Amino acid sequence: MLRLEFLFTLAQALDDALVKAPPMGYNSWNHFGCTLNQEELSKTAASLKDLGFLELGYRYFVLDDCWMAKTRGVTLEADSNAFPSGIKDFGQKLHEMNFLFGIYTCRGVSTCEGRPSSRDHEEADAKAFAEWEVDFVKNDACWDPDCGPEQPTVPGSGICDIEGRRKAVLRYQRMKDAMNRTGRPMVHSLAGWQPWFAVVGSQLAHMWRVGADVKDWDGVYEATRIMEQLREYHGAQGWNDPDMLLGSSRGATLKLTPLQSRAQFSLWALMPAPLMLGANVLELSPYDALTYSNLEAIEINQDPLVTPAEVVYHNCPPYPRFVMGQRADGAPEFELHTNGVQDPGVVCGAHTAPNCPACCQGHGEGWCHGECEWLGERGNGNPDDDQNCVLSEKAKKKPAAENNPNPWQRKDLKESSMHQCQQVWVRRLTNGQVALVAVNFASKAATVDLPLSQLRLPWGDETPSILWDVWHVAKAPEQVHGHLKLALEADGGHYMLKLEQKSTQEDLPAKDFKEVSLRASLQMPSDPLVNGSVQGTGTMTEFVMGGFLPITNDGTGPMVIDGCFGGCLGQVVVEFRRRKR
Repeated sequence: MLRLEFLFTLAQALDDALVKAPPMGYNSWNHFGCTLNQEELSKTAASLKDLGFLELGYRYFVLDDCWMAKTRGVTLEADSNAFPSGIKDFGQKLHEMNFLFGIYTCRGVSTCEGRPSSRDHEEADAKAFAEWEVDFVKNDACWDPDCGPEQPTVPGSGICDIEGRRKAVLRYQRMKDAMNRTGRPMVHSLAGWQPWFAVVGSQLAHMWRVGADVKDWDGVYEATRIMEQLREYHGAQGWNDPDMLLGSSRGATLKLTPLQSRAQFSLWALMPAPLMLGANVLELSPYDALTYSNLEAIEINQDPLVTPAEVVYHNCPPYPRFVMGQRADGAPEFELHTNGVQDPGVVCGAHTAPNCPACCQGHGEGWCHGECEWLGERGNGNPDDDQNCVLSEKAKKKPAAENNPNPWQRKDLKESSMHQCQQVWVRRLTNGQVALVAVNFASKAATVDLPLSQLRLPWGDETPSILWDVWHVAKAPEQVHGHLKLALEADGGHYMLKLEQKSTQEDLPAKDFKEVSLRASLQMPSDPLVNGSVQGTGTMTEFVMGGFLPITNDGTGPMVIDGCFGGCLGQVVVEFRRRKR
């Protein structure tokens, strides 16, 4: 009877209108990790609002792991050191600021950081979340004995075969049903880290992670290789989640270069994927502020025509192809086709090799680590006898890639040497426009010569198109004989374009523009309208090129919020306002 009920509920996708567009917000993990602090988090929320991000649509303020005490009662309870006024009080303060309140739990026996989880307490915790007026629940996957890493005290753990996948789905189903029974609308966000969650995601949640944590530029690249295969499972009833946005501002645990962070944002906006900020908001650079506040990019992400973006050009190496389905009992089916990809070989500690002898070839026994072990006593063997490096007994029992219990990734395929390539993604929008993102993942500059015919423009490739460059405005690439010439800088060079049929483009009067504000701190070594720098990261022109115009008191110049303006030294805080169609 339980199985029949499960089959019936699984057949129904969530359709509660909570996520008709990808959720936007902030998550605490990349900045705070496990050191949450109510005072600093409150400052972060205030900064998000003061900077204009709430008005732009970043509504969800999500606490990640470690908000809870190290032991639980009937329900999860807040860590009193981190939240002295209580978790409900903190959520109420967020609501008073007009944010939506997000919280974290896990399907495993503990959270990733070893705190109590909701496993076998789904009903009680869901009721508590509803009582605390939670709006968003992130549900992680760490330490699941049925589908997770090996646990010495749990026989049979360390594998996620199809039975383990069925049990993982059931765990998430239990929390979804418990949340629904509370009557409070709450976004359910799964952090299952596997591509196969795309098959069942919309039956369990509103968004679902499909790969390992994105921690660096290599991770951004691999996330795109996963997302390009999951288009059919992506849309208004739920969203594939490639992970949070990594800013470039100082102070965060994880970050990218400024160029890479803007490239990641452009890709996520186009896919379209959830836009969850992970940057250090308290020290947000003007560059990151401009990146995450670009209204054109946000509107592309939130466009009501939710057709997913597709890759129309790439010159990247092959990547395994996912073959997925769902059994009658709800278990996700998952097979990998090599697609011309070589076997990943073995992990020899910090690097990979085709086999164990190759791990230490030319280096000796000191490089025989990871999944390999050295026969005999170290230091007594011939350092050139690579055959003494053999596969460990534990590695011999390693599950097949399809049954890997760890977050999905192919370390051998996301190394820098494997992404010396470029991608072009394209997506249609409701207003008849086509949006495009081209990104260079390589360590050297490159030019992509893209035939317009590959874009499959609705007006054809022979009719000239108007190009609107979302980031640089005046530097849009030229169309030459039916081609786009896209010159891309190294390590994150990118374009984000909107294309429109030329015959339909008309200038709109100023009254058809709306305004959204952004406050930014600037260093003004000279006349900022000409040569001023933005905290050393660019020129005042970048603000104007990005679509921001200084607010004027009398129509003749920028408004000075604090300090002096025009030819004087020192820091000046100026408010900018974006004019947007």
